[in-house]
Amino acid sequence: MKYLISLLPLLLLLAAVSCTPRDEVITTDPTATLAFSADTVLFDTVFVEQGSITKRLKIYNPNARAVRINEITLAGAGASPYKLIINGVESPIANNIELRGKDSLYVLVKVNINPTDENLPFLVADSILFRTNGNRQQVKLVAYGQNAYFHRKGVIGTTEWPNDKPHVLLDSVLVREGATLTIQKGTRIFAVNRSVLLVNGKLQVEGTPEERVVFSGYRREQAYAQAPGQWGGIQILTRSENNSIRYADIKNTVWGIRIGNPGKGGTLVEGCKIQYAFQDGIIAFTSDVRVVNTLIENCGQYCFAGLGGGNYEVLYSTIANYNNPQLRKTPSFVIADYIPGTEIKDKPTSLNLINTIIYSNGASNKDELLIVANQELPTLSLLILNNLIRTELYQEDLNENGNILNQDPKFKRGEEQSYSLEEQSPANGAGIPIEGIETDITGAMRHESTPDMGAYELVEE
Repeated sequence: MKYLISLLPLLLLLAAVSCTPRDEVITTDPTATLAFSADTVLFDTVFVEQGSITKRLKIYNPNARAVRINEITLAGAGASPYKLIINGVESPIANNIELRGKDSLYVLVKVNINPTDENLPFLVADSILFRTNGNRQQVKLVAYGQNAYFHRKGVIGTTEWPNDKPHVLLDSVLVREGATLTIQKGTRIFAVNRSVLLVNGKLQVEGTPEERVVFSGYRREQAYAQAPGQWGGIQILTRSENNSIRYADIKNTVWGIRIGNPGKGGTLVEGCKIQYAFQDGIIAFTSDVRVVNTLIENCGQYCFAGLGGGNYEVLYSTIANYNNPQLRKTPSFVIADYIPGTEIKDKPTSLNLINTIIYSNGASNKDELLIVANQELPTLSLLILNNLIRTELYQEDLNENGNILNQDPKFKRGEEQSYSLEEQSPANGAGIPIEGIETDITGAMRHESTPDMGAYELVEE
């Protein structure tokens, strides 16, 4: 009997073990190691002082039995610019974490980079170390830091933004009346959510074909490269006049350029790419706008709209919606002598549309041009020459003056947002010379007598 009593604890332990699910039984086998969702957690460019987004690393136990992770730690410990969040707790180290068989755990990682005197991107590296059953495993952490000029909410006077470091709009910035903001060629501007560049003075964007100015959202990951609505855009206000936006890429906006300065000097948009706007690429209200050698593509509403009258010139431009993920229900190009939802109507309206392609590949968008004006009052002046347009509404009205209707423009890779022309394109050589415009969006020379329609002149390779 006394032997049975002495064996009773052992029997109870064996019984407990036998009842424990296998995936909860901890193994100390040295071959039982961890697996990870990536061997490197890579952060795209992180602007100093601002910190990064949070990334997730998945730690997976591929073994049938549970393991005890003795330690998770940053190699740089408390001095590391990286921060770990493990089981909801932010700490550079965690101990004795049990992970059941075939189960997983997420570690959240973020990084804050201290300012340096470097203008160019620099590398910031560390590692997460894992110690399990005597094994030491690691996952690398890599971020590219970048110093920047940070612009917070406020009003600015006459100033120049240099191109030596990126500029980050942390909130909306207003150029006051009478002041001029000059943006040097090659400057990069990254804008956070809801920020807007407001212009009540003058905006001079001095990009060149070789050194373009770039406006985009703050998020640098590839998944956000074509995502719309990441920031507000550029807004030209009522007191603003004589603006010039040359060779700029404006993308990821709610609206690319919004113009509302009736009676003021016009806005020139030349050599620009306006892409992935949640609503409109360029929308103007009773204003004067000249668009030359510009690509406007894949917008959620209008690519170009002139509403409430005004004077509009669109020359040598490409307006395209190809494989647009947004459910667009409006034409790409709209001109109207009124503003919907307001009392503004019957305003004098002028449109010169020359050497421009307006097209899409969507089955439901067969009319990409709409012009609305009061027929009883002579509010409308039109000059529409040598364009390639997708339209059913104006097949009879525009089937002359060198216009080409409903023919595929044969972009080289329109589905991949590349809008240079194939040699067989009907737009090849179908334009007419326009005085003062000798080059295309890339700086290539236009043909002297038979230039191409659209923003891109076909260049022999």
